[in-house]
Amino acid sequence: MSGKTRKLDQPRAVAATAEPTLKPIDIGMPRPWRISLRLMHLQTELIFDLTNQITVGRANPDTGFFPDVDLGPFGGGDLGVSREHMHFKLDGERVNIEDNNSANGTRLNGEWMKPGELYPLRHGDELTLGLMKIQVELLVNPFF
Repeated sequence: MSGKTRKLDQPRAVAATAEPTLKPIDIGMPRPWRISLRLMHLQTELIFDLTNQITVGRANPDTGFFPDVDLGPFGGGDLGVSREHMHFKLDGERVNIEDNNSANGTRLNGEWMKPGELYPLRHGDELTLGLMKIQVELLVNPFF
């Protein structure tokens, strides 16, 4: 059988056949921002795509609240991260962050953020949510 591909006898369902439909990325739509949050106390990296607003905080299964980025499993409760601690938001070609009136506040590069105000986020910025230190990396900027 050398040189030949072994033919597998697999049923092919019509519903499982790939459709040649265009996706937004195929027709020239910009890629989303890709952001990495490095949790410094664990040296763990959380990566997500930002196409809209993202909420960072801790889940509360009793009320059915689940943030887009849940820091609870990473010690967020013990380190003072609120349920809806902060938001990542897009403003044109810029990524902004906003403290959502969290109980223990948010610091951007060591300076306290005012709740409800938007701050521009840059590659390499350090966020502190309560006592949780996070290094931010902007992995994909769709405008460059």
